[in-house]
Amino acid sequence: TFVGKKWFVTYHAYAMGRMESIWGKNCRDFVPERWLENGIYRQESPFKFPVFHAGPRMCLGKDMAYIQMKSIAASVIERFEIDVQNKEKCPDHLLSLTLRMKGGLQVKVKER
Repeated sequence: TFVGKKWFVTYHAYAMGRMESIWGKNCRDFVPERWLENGIYRQESPFKFPVFHAGPRMCLGKDMAYIQMKSIAASVIERFEIDVQNKEKCPDHLLSLTLRMKGGLQVKVKER
């Protein structure tokens, strides 16, 4: 593949996480069971889902990111009821280096 002078080259982790050749025919579906084997969490190869990369260049902050993500998610879920407002429509995405939802995800938040 030709790469021209001053071209910007990157990979898209969102797209890689939805590749049929890696994740199978249901790669676009929300299937939490894909991570379970006989009801127990099954670790996938970090090379299959390279958000934090893998091998000698793996992100040093990966474990801290997971700890923070889990503690914040648990804290929010414990304190608030969260209801997605438009469940029928999947939000559009803005293509950028860090993919985000166009207009955000509209939710109603209520204290428990």
